[in-house]
Amino acid sequence: MKQNTNCYEILLNYNCNAKCLYCSQGSFDKSLNASFDMVAREIYLAKRKNFARLGFSGGEPTVSPYLVKAVKLAKNIGFNFIRIQTNGIRLSDYNFCQELAEAGLTFCKFSFMSDKPEIHDKLVGVPGAFRNAMEGVKNLKKLKIRLGNNIVVNKYNYKNLKKIIEFLLDKGISNFVVIYPIYTGSMSKNYKDLGISLLEVSEYFLKAIEFMASHDMSNEILFLNVPPCFLPGYENNAIGMEHFNTVVSDPKGNVSDLDKTANSNKIKGDVCKNCIFNERCSGLDKAYVDIFGWTGIENVKRKYSGEGKKKEYFTDNERCMIEILKSDKILSTQEILEKAKNIPLCQDCIDGNAVLNAANKLIKRGIISKSFKKGKYYWKLEKVF
Repeated sequence: MKQNTNCYEILLNYNCNAKCLYCSQGSFDKSLNASFDMVAREIYLAKRKNFARLGFSGGEPTVSPYLVKAVKLAKNIGFNFIRIQTNGIRLSDYNFCQELAEAGLTFCKFSFMSDKPEIHDKLVGVPGAFRNAMEGVKNLKKLKIRLGNNIVVNKYNYKNLKKIIEFLLDKGISNFVVIYPIYTGSMSKNYKDLGISLLEVSEYFLKAIEFMASHDMSNEILFLNVPPCFLPGYENNAIGMEHFNTVVSDPKGNVSDLDKTANSNKIKGDVCKNCIFNERCSGLDKAYVDIFGWTGIENVKRKYSGEGKKKEYFTDNERCMIEILKSDKILSTQEILEKAKNIPLCQDCIDGNAVLNAANKLIKRGIISKSFKKGKYYWKLEKVF
């Protein structure tokens, strides 16, 4: 059977240890928590359907009493990509992080809203949330877990989007999803304080993606709930332009395919009719139009910003390659693939393509070198990190 490359996402709960002002689930029933038996059934179902990736989220998955148990079950039945999506507060506990890593966790997606602790804590509604989550980043880095981050755009952070991403890159996070909020739940109550139109934010979207592109990492930043007209030149970085490729199971056991449900509240205006992306774009969320209307959308212009001195940033695949080459002077491609099995940084190098792609980018940057001997490629780390 051909492997299903889609992701099967299991919502463990709607309960949470934070009170995020922007939460789209703010009006959901927090007493809804899936039983472990239900979660186990979903894990086995995902495996029977040959999904390659499994995710646990909520609510907040780390407050579930059986998160570690669920991760371990997923690993034991053969999942090699297991992700959690979290505010990171509980991950300040190194022992808890170690349990998750030993159970089989390979990817953790945080939700840092700012590079400034006071702003992050205000938006999350928990004093000390930034400090605790940042400890979680340090803990998971030690355990070689791949890290990503979701940023929900609002009045408190949109002008600093590029700076936030640069800050997180310096902390070892190299994969980003920039989320324009849906005006439901808590966000619908707080939109006057937090809401900002797509037109006002678009300039900062472009500064962020151009910054990533300057480091050859434009494929490591995606935008959710952002129509392509707000990403001129980078339209394919808008999530949903192709497919979501994600199936979601909620705490009641209801299963939905995001490709069929994610755009149910979106509408199109007259300005969309002659757009070259009309067939691929689903338009704007109806709640957004109710608040901000269509004014100015056709007049979005691309703006540029200058870049300063270039720092060295790496994708997870590139960091995996560097990590492996640190231990030996020269390794063949096959030797690298064998060592990569014990480093859960990328988990997509089974066929060697990711290794070669990452390696060739590192060669261009002078980080590693390549040689060919007796029918084999050999790789060497040229810079010490």
